Amino acid sequence: MNYEVKKLDNSVVEITLKVEGAEVSTAKKDAVKKIAKDAEIPGFRKGHAPASAIESHYEGVIKEEITDAILKGHYEAILKDGQINPVDYIKTTKVDLNGDKFAVTFMVDVFPEIKLGEYKGLEAAKETFEMNDEIVNKEIEMMVSAKSNLEDAAEGHKAEMGDTVDLAFEGFVDGVAFEGGKSESHMLKLGTKSFIDTFEEQLVGYEKDQEGEIVVTFPTEYNAEHLAGKEATFKVKINAIKVTVTPELNDEFAVEAGFESVEDLKAKKTEEIKNREEARVEGEYRQTLLNQVLANTEMTLPLSMVAREIKGRISEMENQLKSQGMNLEMYLQMSGSTMEQLTEQVRPMAIEKIKLDLILDEIAKIEKIELTDEELETKLAEVASMYKMDADKLKEELTKANNLENFTMNLRVDATMQKTVEFIQAQAK
Repeated sequence: MNYEVKKLDNSVVEITLKVEGAEVSTAKKDAVKKIAKDAEIPGFRKGHAPASAIESHYEGVIKEEITDAILKGHYEAILKDGQINPVDYIKTTKVDLNGDKFAVTFMVDVFPEIKLGEYKGLEAAKETFEMNDEIVNKEIEMMVSAKSNLEDAAEGHKAEMGDTVDLAFEGFVDGVAFEGGKSESHMLKLGTKSFIDTFEEQLVGYEKDQEGEIVVTFPTEYNAEHLAGKEATFKVKINAIKVTVTPELNDEFAVEAGFESVEDLKAKKTEEIKNREEARVEGEYRQTLLNQVLANTEMTLPLSMVAREIKGRISEMENQLKSQGMNLEMYLQMSGSTMEQLTEQVRPMAIEKIKLDLILDEIAKIEKIELTDEELETKLAEVASMYKMDADKLKEELTKANNLENFTMNLRVDATMQKTVEFIQAQAK
């Protein structure tokens, strides 16, 4: 076996394999024999054409058959001998066949060479989270506010900032009504700056059924050019005024929210916030360290790896959209984007994910970080508990689905990566 390997850009290798003699002659005879069974050549009965006629008529097909046979016979040996680790299918670029001499050149994407930078002794600032009553009270206020309702204001109530008015209006510029400037009923919360200029402020003090005129000026860079910078008069009428009614924070409210009392609500919210914020702080610190590891490492990813990760992420997105009663086409229309734009949006995240996975795998090999059988069983038990079953039952269900080996392998990989991240964190200053 005679072959040469040439490294190209983007973690691609070009391999040229040369074979001659009996192996080529045998592959050629086998190809001719295979084609001869169904060969249809003018002047000969089907399947009875001589070898010379088949070689002449099916030259391209014969070359393909020989290429396939020889690659099958040598590809695995080349990979092993050349320590080549492919990540995609080969792409044949050139084939030469001259008598019993054969040469094929093909390219294949390979795992990138990783030049690890420093991953021990990293330094990163870590936020210190301190729980206090203000944080808890603010979250409970938001919880209470979420239960607020809009109710009709009392008779004679004058509109205030924060109130919601049911508004009828029609807009005029130079005494002429303009398109899109009319509504018989529009719910507007005063103070949200949903309308231009001082429109909302001028409604303060209005009562239900009151009519009036509001004068405002459109911004000079307004999206409708014919209105930009123009003064407009809106004839308005208040159909109704709604005020926000917020429930009282008491034991009754707490019970309805699933707690025993206000005291229980505050205690459990305190614990929930503490756990959540400590997890956030830890996650941000860990990500800062990993970002340093990424920045310290050099590698060039093969295009096929990136394309596969992008495809997987978009596929996950499609499944999520389906669960919401949508599809990818609808999402693209609503967001005003194209598949090309979505692909470019996903690309940086895909590249970072691939690089980090490869880096963690490399560090795990160097530091001999592995998952013990006992640790794997613990992880299986944790997953099983999420599905409200024991580990044996989970294994039984996975075995029925012919997925135990694959599931266990993925779990081992994920858990090993987690241990590697913990190693990096433990080594940080």
